[in-house]
Amino acid sequence: MNFRVLFVEDDSKIRQVISASLSDEGFEVVEAPTGEFAIAEVDLTALDLAIIDLRLPGINGIDVVRNLRQRTTMPLVILTAHGESNDVVTGLEAGADDFLYKPIAAKELVARLRAILRRATDSATPDPAVAVSVGSVSIDASLHEASVAGARLHLTRTEFGVLRALVQASPATLSRQELLEAVWGYDYLGDSRLVDMQIYRIRQKLEAHGLKESLLTVRGVGFKIVP
Repeated sequence: MNFRVLFVEDDSKIRQVISASLSDEGFEVVEAPTGEFAIAEVDLTALDLAIIDLRLPGINGIDVVRNLRQRTTMPLVILTAHGESNDVVTGLEAGADDFLYKPIAAKELVARLRAILRRATDSATPDPAVAVSVGSVSIDASLHEASVAGARLHLTRTEFGVLRALVQASPATLSRQELLEAVWGYDYLGDSRLVDMQIYRIRQKLEAHGLKESLLTVRGVGFKIVP
């Protein structure tokens, strides 16, 4: 299967080098030099994943992530320089699913993207497991849907994966590492901030449905969901 990747990067040299590397590995790359171009392209082209540099002219990368997250569930991967941890946190809060530091070796980039796309593809595949629930929170893996008291929760694929893991494990607590392995599918490349930001977003959505103390943090251990 050939995946179509949107690559948002204003530096033409970086854009050309990474695009060439991805093309050599069988990816179809749609290049976007600005955030405005990327936002317009999402409405015109079927895409599987977007890589978004955070340092963009005009609309910055964070706002691009926020805009795209409101309109698509595809994986959004932010690209930033080493040492800019605040950018990573802000990008994840905005709705990104993962992040990469640049400069990045072509082999590592391809490996990370394949892992992210494999995760997204697996999460979109119907699961024969029966529906499970904790209190008013229900997960139907076969339909890839979550709900609270019958009202649908609008989750990204990554958020759904985290919530499903927690519901299926309840009443047990899952550590950040266990969630990384269950949802992201890797450990040594993982980062606990990925988990924390998804928990933060899921908690907001549950609270919007009146569940203010259902997704708990167990200090020093991890997270669990309770009735």
